[in-house]
Amino acid sequence: MQSEIIANLLFKSEAVKREWLRVRRILEPRIIEVARAGAEAGVAEISEYIVRGGKRLRGFLVVVTAEALGGTVEDAMDAAVAIELVHSASLAIDDIIDRDRERRGALVAWLAHGLSGTILASLLMIPVAQRLTEKYGFKAIMHVIRAWESTVRGEILDAFLAGTIPAKRYPDLASLKTGSLFKLACVLGALAAKKPEAVPLMEEYGSLLGRAYQLADDIVDYKAYLEGRRKLDPSERLFEKWAREVLGARSEEEVIEKALSELSSIVLKTSRLASTLPATSKREILEAIPVFIAERMLGEANLTLLK
Repeated sequence: MQSEIIANLLFKSEAVKREWLRVRRILEPRIIEVARAGAEAGVAEISEYIVRGGKRLRGFLVVVTAEALGGTVEDAMDAAVAIELVHSASLAIDDIIDRDRERRGALVAWLAHGLSGTILASLLMIPVAQRLTEKYGFKAIMHVIRAWESTVRGEILDAFLAGTIPAKRYPDLASLKTGSLFKLACVLGALAAKKPEAVPLMEEYGSLLGRAYQLADDIVDYKAYLEGRRKLDPSERLFEKWAREVLGARSEEEVIEKALSELSSIVLKTSRLASTLPATSKREILEAIPVFIAERMLGEANLTLLK
């Protein structure tokens, strides 16, 4: 039954892809424009470098959520740009912490433009993003602040404590590190559409979607580890521990099997939440997004939710 529902949602993937590409075309130049305009002269080039590229999934979620609730692209544009600035800043800082060398197919910002400039440009993006959300009211600004705080707390757990925390806290780490910005995207979409009553539902939808994203990412990385193409970092070791101790996996192969089953459950729960919104074509997009995202990520490792 689960596979049938997933297959039906996957059938809508082309519609999701069209919407995603539509929003990306509109959003991309605006992100670069705001990143440069919001930066001091000394770091404008670095800011542009940091924000270039990427999937723009969080900005896409802002726009589609707003449209599903009766808003427009223009209503949601500043919020979509804001969340992409916050996300890009978090990635640039994460690259420094992890000493990564490549991001989005290019040299990471701290290697291309230096450590100091990258840190300063990234830090500046956060208040710039907050100012963009002022038009949506005080609650929007507070949601941005809380999401950034949660993201940083997730990074602290990931960088310093992932190897020591109990296995059962893996979902908490995923919710903080990844779910926070997905949740923020959906909340800002609701506020942009002037539908504050939809915020609790969209918070739950976004948080679950972020957890699914992180779980799919860890599954892909774990398969690469099994194939000898990478080593596991502490947070991925926590994922493995969680799959064994909480999901009951008895072997490395079962880690993937059990995690895929859990991912399917989260994806379907997320989709069902979207189905409670008023019936529109954009609601159907929100219903299909969880499967669309999970399948695109799993496809990188030749995996699928379909059994």
